[in-house]
Amino acid sequence: MAIVKKQFYKNHKTNGDEYLFHLARDTDSGEVFIIRQSDYVVDGGSEKQMTLYDFLAGGGNRQNALLQLIGTLVPE
Repeated sequence: MAIVKKQFYKNHKTNGDEYLFHLARDTDSGEVFIIRQSDYVVDGGSEKQMTLYDFLAGGGNRQNALLQLIGTLVPE
């Protein structure tokens, strides 16, 4: 299984923690999903995968950034 991904959002917290959000695709299955990477000190850093549906249901700046990325895929 090979995963390709493109970062679309980065969030820096005031305490120095950082969150990176990627649009990802499994090249074998074709599945598309979101990967959230965190260097959050308490959990020692983590990576979480979620469906597009679950991610977009949250609303907010991260979701708007993903929608902008998707919009660039459609030619004018």
